Amino acid sequence: MEKIVFLLSMILSSNAFANPACAVCTVAMGAFLGIARKLGVADNTAGVWIGALILMTYYFVIKFVEAKKWTFKFYKPFWGLMTLLIVPVMYKFVPYMANTFFGIDAFLISMLAGAFTFWLSQVVYQKLKEKNGGHAHFPFEKVVFAIVSLLIVSYIFECIS
Repeated sequence: MEKIVFLLSMILSSNAFANPACAVCTVAMGAFLGIARKLGVADNTAGVWIGALILMTYYFVIKFVEAKKWTFKFYKPFWGLMTLLIVPVMYKFVPYMANTFFGIDAFLISMLAGAFTFWLSQVVYQKLKEKNGGHAHFPFEKVVFAIVSLLIVSYIFECIS
C-alpha cells in the first residue's frame, strides 16, 4: 500500500511547479539510482541520492497540494510524514549491505546527509539568486548546485564506505 501511495504522489506531483526542485534534477537523480548498483556504487553512496529524492518528493507534494488548495491545519507536517513512509518500505523491500557508522545505520545516515545537502544547496542557490536581482547567474544554476553538491557528498560517502 505504501508503494502505491508513493507512486501516486510522484505521478500527481509531476506537473506541479516547484521552487526548490526541478524536473531535470529529478531525472538526474532517478537515472543515477537506476544505474548505481550496476556500476558497483556503494549502497551508502546511493543513499545520499535517495535522501535527496525523498526531500524533493516532499517539496513536489507540498507545491501540488498548495496549487490545488487542499491545505488544512498542519498539512506540511502531515505530508512530510506521508513522504517519509517510503523509508520503512525501502528497508523492507530493498536489499542492501547493513553497515553501521558510529553505531547508527550507515544507509540512514547517508539518506539524511543527502536530504540535508539538497536542502542546503537550494538555500544557497536562493541566497545567491536574491543577491543577483532575482535572476540565476547562468542557465540551470539550480540544477548545477544540487547535482554538484550531491556529487561531492556522494564522493565522501564512497571514500568512507
